[in-house]
Amino acid sequence: MDLKAIKEEKPQVKRIENKEDYMDLLLEADPSKTSIMKYLQDSDVYGLKLNDEIISLAVILHIDNKTLELKNLVTKKEYRNKGYAKRLLKHLCGNYKQKYDKMLVGTTENNIPFYVKQGFDKYEKTIKNYFIDMANEEIRDGNLICTDMIYYSKDLKKK
Repeated sequence: MDLKAIKEEKPQVKRIENKEDYMDLLLEADPSKTSIMKYLQDSDVYGLKLNDEIISLAVILHIDNKTLELKNLVTKKEYRNKGYAKRLLKHLCGNYKQKYDKMLVGTTENNIPFYVKQGFDKYEKTIKNYFIDMANEEIRDGNLICTDMIYYSKDLKKK
């Protein structure tokens, strides 16, 4: 019997109730604790759980009866670039399309290709100097200095 096969669990999506417990991970995607606290209470938080460990988180804010916003999507460092955030996002879009038409995401230049691949293919707006105005220090995404917040949306009803 292969012990590795037993240990390798299939990732599962779980709703997170104890949202603040994951602040350290959320801060990796949004460096402002003040900003996170503003949207966290009114948001749904889901985690992708693998082998009894939450490895990826998504924070979804309800804007109105038809629109959601993905406020935070983050995966623990050691699990990045393995498709876990994509899997979590796909699951949530599938669930939310029963009741909602559209999901927004505000992101940095670096992450646009990822979101476009996930179906966030409609440009909505740009908030100039968003990251400069909200933070006391320079915010980086890889080697990119973050300045503008760029919004895209995904039509949840589209096949």
